[in-house]
Amino acid sequence: MKKTLGVVCGLAVAVAAVCTAGAWYTGKQLPGVLEHATAQSNLQMQKSFKGLGATARLELVSLEQHLFSSVARYRFTVQNLELGDEPSNLELTLVDRIEHGPFPWQRVKAFKLMPVMAASSTSIEKDATTAEWYAASGDVSPVQGEFSLGYDQSYDGTLRLMPLDIAKDGSSVKFSGFDLGMSGDFEGKRLKLDGSMGTLQVSMVDSETPPLKFDLKGLKLVADLTLTPYDFYEGQADVTLDDSAFTFGDRQVPLTVKGVEQRNTYKVNGDKVDARAAYKVDAITYDGKAVGGGQLVVAVNRFDIPALQAIMAIYEKHMPQLQETAAAGQPPELELNAEEQALMQVQMMQLLAGKPQVAVEDLSFKTANGESRFNLTLDLAKPTSADLPSDQLVRQMIEKLQSSLSLSKPMIGDLAALQASLEGQDEAQVKQAAMAGEMVGQMALYSKLATLKGNDIIANLHYADGQVAFNGQKMTVEEFAALVMSSLGGLQPAGN
Repeated sequence: MKKTLGVVCGLAVAVAAVCTAGAWYTGKQLPGVLEHATAQSNLQMQKSFKGLGATARLELVSLEQHLFSSVARYRFTVQNLELGDEPSNLELTLVDRIEHGPFPWQRVKAFKLMPVMAASSTSIEKDATTAEWYAASGDVSPVQGEFSLGYDQSYDGTLRLMPLDIAKDGSSVKFSGFDLGMSGDFEGKRLKLDGSMGTLQVSMVDSETPPLKFDLKGLKLVADLTLTPYDFYEGQADVTLDDSAFTFGDRQVPLTVKGVEQRNTYKVNGDKVDARAAYKVDAITYDGKAVGGGQLVVAVNRFDIPALQAIMAIYEKHMPQLQETAAAGQPPELELNAEEQALMQVQMMQLLAGKPQVAVEDLSFKTANGESRFNLTLDLAKPTSADLPSDQLVRQMIEKLQSSLSLSKPMIGDLAALQASLEGQDEAQVKQAAMAGEMVGQMALYSKLATLKGNDIIANLHYADGQVAFNGQKMTVEEFAALVMSSLGGLQPAGN
């Protein structure tokens, strides 16, 4: 018995020694780790805010250290943030309560027994700036985070936006909260996100405009990204929204959208990048009447990354100017000096040398009685010279183009009938509008710009090596242009 007790006591002393030594080691390492993490955060925010006009910065203000725990305070500032009519500044104090490893108590009590450097609980400090935000969240920190920091400078945890309930001057916001699981490393080389929101209900009442209401349900965010040597991420990032409802206008017309998806994929091959974005909506209703659903899938392939980044850098330099002209209601125009024009030309030629491809893989819309589709693939190539006449330049740049269009006559009829119904037309007028698909089909057939196949209006185009194949007929580019012009001219009303 004495021997057993001695072994148990010895193990207890050994474990205590390990924990104390680990905590002491963590305490010694922590200042450097936090300074490094803060620097990396600022670097990532600088990249994220680049070109937006706003700037953000995180600063470690103080670090109060003890043997088993520490308290760090950060100042988070954002300048020139556009939340309304005028840019504003935001300053928050973040409080980070850190339990030293290797076995922080908050992880032990949750049966998470893998050793880590530290476990932290982060919150926003209550002050004059955040007092109203605290009140809306039930007098708890509106933003809370719990993270574990690994000895390999990795992190894993959850960031929470707490539920809010705000009512002021007839307007209101009810928010169920948002949980975002995050994992990665301090260098930003790996990033995984898994977030979800229950509901967000907003009602905005203004004496000068009709009320605006919207209700969002079931938001989800999932991402698995890896930083590339070219300083942007590759991988998958998806956002889905189960239901959304909007009420607006003088008549307070309801609009509902169900099953919204956005799925983005980025892949790097050598110094080229492929990107694909897919957008989908399951069902739209307007004023209680079914409209339909559809999707859009676009992709770019073989885009030269260094050339693309150089071109984007030129645009970012002129972004404030472009934003000013757009805000003034003028069409934005990029004004480049001689040096920038020469650089843009060189980079565009480099981009085209990689034979990039742009594609609309699927643009489709479906109603109760029909579905229409369109797709297009454009393959580009580097011309022999950038100084060629414009017509020759375009011909050499476009290596191949393929597109197909299938318009459903019943779908056109459904949309025309819906419009007539929403405009308050009587039943006979709505039935007449439903015949719009047949009329469009006859016009397309008469113009020779399309063919008919059952209930679908079909048009196909293929271009390569200076030759066009349009709806199965081969012709030159000039012949195709003449056909289109004459066909469109024939559709003009008499007297025009």
